[in-house]
Amino acid sequence: MAKAGYGKRHAPDQAPSRADDFAGLEPREAAIAAYVDRLPEGAAIGYKVLAEELPDYGQQACRSALDRLTRAGHLRRIRVQVTLLDGQMRWVTRTYFSRTARDADWWAAHVRFVRGLDAPGQPPAPAAVGQPPAPAAAETAEELRPGVRAPRSEAYDVLAGLGRREPRLQLSEGDCVALEHLVGEWLARGVGREQITQALTSGLPASVHSAGPLLRKRLETKMPPSPAPRPENDHPSEQIVGMVMMCLFCDEDETTTTLDHGVCSDCRAQVARDEAMGLTGDVPDTFLARPRAEVDVAARMAELRSATVRPVLPAPRSRR
Repeated sequence: MAKAGYGKRHAPDQAPSRADDFAGLEPREAAIAAYVDRLPEGAAIGYKVLAEELPDYGQQACRSALDRLTRAGHLRRIRVQVTLLDGQMRWVTRTYFSRTARDADWWAAHVRFVRGLDAPGQPPAPAAVGQPPAPAAAETAEELRPGVRAPRSEAYDVLAGLGRREPRLQLSEGDCVALEHLVGEWLARGVGREQITQALTSGLPASVHSAGPLLRKRLETKMPPSPAPRPENDHPSEQIVGMVMMCLFCDEDETTTTLDHGVCSDCRAQVARDEAMGLTGDVPDTFLARPRAEVDVAARMAELRSATVRPVLPAPRSRR
């Protein structure tokens, strides 16, 4: 376990645990992500510690896996400035893990708004490597030509898909636009697309004469409550006054270098070199830190012998 204040932290607003949480990852990354997900808060999850706990993978393999998990949006390493009750201030390092994959914008916002606790005074995050800066709002508005619809929002897509799930809820484009802000509020309160669809399509009357007013009433009357801010209960004696994102593998942070999905360019280059040299595969048995799961040698040999037994042929008759 890491020292108090260090190690793993659960990212907020994760989806409930499911068997296929990491189905979209490669087998190695999925196995390591599932292991980290089961660890309690405060557990050390650096690549060297993982290599000791997971004998099938060496340090390079664990570092490569953590790099891919950060790119997939499951991990970020964050340095937190806290003030204790006695007035002392200190920086502690925490690695936030999210079972639900998040994009870079979500993690950047998390650094500056920690579970409802504002962390002011932080520098703006450097632009992601290889991505142009976002255009200003005025420039974006000028680029939209008259008669060209802006990209559809997630809320609009939820409404437009209701008719495919339930034919009685066919909506026009005007209905979707009119109800878009209500579905957007549901999404902002942490409700998933499937949950919204289920709430709108279940328990319908036998005949629906006007889908738009019916859905508006359901969206308004079943609106979920706003999520309450959740303080960090494991350290009630400290107050967070600042946060800054760090490289997952070294001590560089976003004030001194540009981070690409939580990893600096030097560390990412080192991971790429290890992968190119084939150093990130499974550990051979002769180099394991400890033996793999014990095998009953006697039973295994008996199994092999039984599989190779040949039928006994009668002795040839002697000729006279």
